[in-house]
Amino acid sequence: MKKFFDGKKKVIGMVHLFPLPANAAYKGDKDQIVEYALEDAKTLIECGVDALMVENFYDWPQYADEIPLESYTLMTAVASKIRDFCEIPMGVNIEMNAWKQEWIMAWAVNADFIRLEAFVDNRGGSFGYIPACSTPISKLMKDYPSEIMLFTDVHTQETYGNPDVPINELAHNAIGHDSDAIIVTENDQCKRITVEDVKSMRESIGDFPIIVGSGVKPTNVLDYLEYADGVIVGRGFKTDDRVDPKLVKEFMEIVRSKY
Repeated sequence: MKKFFDGKKKVIGMVHLFPLPANAAYKGDKDQIVEYALEDAKTLIECGVDALMVENFYDWPQYADEIPLESYTLMTAVASKIRDFCEIPMGVNIEMNAWKQEWIMAWAVNADFIRLEAFVDNRGGSFGYIPACSTPISKLMKDYPSEIMLFTDVHTQETYGNPDVPINELAHNAIGHDSDAIIVTENDQCKRITVEDVKSMRESIGDFPIIVGSGVKPTNVLDYLEYADGVIVGRGFKTDDRVDPKLVKEFMEIVRSKY
């Protein structure tokens, strides 16, 4: 699975879980969470995305570094059910930066990658302080070895750096700490990443994989993919909080028209 980046531009579709048990936003319907997640995953696969990522997106407020056992257990069960029928690469992400829970979940369900929002830079936001995790996760990876890939943010949305280090410098640091791909969502001023930002990073780090993590639309995806190896799309594929096959198909047609 380390060959994920094979020259073909990748579109990673998000399976956003509705609020999980023990979160303040939980609505009390466990079965609906599972049902919606499985349906959204199948829709994304049928519409041609290159990979899926399961995420506790609708938990609010989010946790800084670990989710409750009730939430974690149900999310693991959902990820396992999706893995049973998902033949394309699949990842997991637990917001904001539950690195230990992510690795163990991915290891347990045979996922292919995880997303780490704070890998080599310390972040802070409304949900608390998030320390960089590249050192502790390296030990965990030795204890539970796997071919799981690390897709790692430099900066991440809704946070501020402490200290605030430029994204290109952080990208080099992440590469040195065994990242498999750099995710960019914001620049030094916590503003959405631009095509020029991605171009600058490409010039700085060479052919190392870059993924644009937010802000990608049908109108700009080809511009981003001129310099990036992949994009993550979540809300852009949704109507009324559910994956809309029409939106996914239209987006994939645009990407495949050139890449």
